[in-house]
Amino acid sequence: MDHFAGLERTGEPCQDVERFLAPRRPETWRHTLAVAERALALAPRFSLDPEAVRLAAYSHDLAAVVPRPNLVATAEAWGVSLTAEDRAIPQVLHGPLAAAVIEARLSVRDIAILDAVRYHTTLRSHATPLDLLLFVADKIAFDPTTPRLDYLAAMQSGLERSLEGAAWAYLDFVVGHVAELGWRLHPNLVAAHAHLRAFR
Repeated sequence: MDHFAGLERTGEPCQDVERFLAPRRPETWRHTLAVAERALALAPRFSLDPEAVRLAAYSHDLAAVVPRPNLVATAEAWGVSLTAEDRAIPQVLHGPLAAAVIEARLSVRDIAILDAVRYHTTLRSHATPLDLLLFVADKIAFDPTTPRLDYLAAMQSGLERSLEGAAWAYLDFVVGHVAELGWRLHPNLVAAHAHLRAFR
């Protein structure tokens, strides 16, 4: 089954994503718009191209149309290279899958955009400014799967210093509360946390 059968390329990828995602997952689309609004508000401060920021934000949760039990098989079908950890934590695959889909179906070739979408859930060590911006905007715009939200104040405080400071605040919250959250830590998240320790 092609979960992205209705995603058609017109040459305007942001509009293509909106036409596809908004009617299929309206709640996800509302979150997407909140992420885009936050990311675009921050983009000038960090000298990031607003069009790249908009497309990354619009695309980051594109794979929400895929039911979680189908994520591994769908990612494999789209040629996403999977590690054992990816298979064990399939919810992180919606980022890499979305990146693969917009590259193949919408002809997005900008590696910075593709990587920001790919790593928006876990982040990664030595993240780019666009990686960090999308990650931070996504978390500030509220992750409904997180049972606690006290990381938000720490993120806002960190953001006064840098994107790295805001990202560190969220990652340190997750690492410190992993048992309570009931999550498994992906190696990319662990690596990002270690790399950003200097920004605490």
